[in-house]
Amino acid sequence: MSQALPSLVALTLVVAGAVAAVPAVVVERVPRQRPLPSVPADAETLRLVQAPGDRWYLNGSPIARAALAERLARRSPARQVRFLPSAALPMATVASSLQWLRQRTVGPVSLELPPP
Repeated sequence: MSQALPSLVALTLVVAGAVAAVPAVVVERVPRQRPLPSVPADAETLRLVQAPGDRWYLNGSPIARAALAERLARRSPARQVRFLPSAALPMATVASSLQWLRQRTVGPVSLELPPP
């Protein structure tokens, strides 16, 4: 009987601690927004939009994926790439497209999401 009471107290503390930690674990975290990096005023800005069906638009004009890869591979002294995926795309597609863009671009690629 001497071990029963301390075991029960320890179990109660563990269960109470786990229950108290649940809200901290399941709370939705808001992404932190970082300020855009400063670029020169004459920097080239590429605005890329990806639509369903692997359709890409560069500054409002349709562009083939191969032509986009060639354009991104060109070295530019100052370039800003902004990627805006369509809301109809699944998150896995957005993540793979962002990775593809970052592999082919010299410099950072900014992901721009529309407000909810």
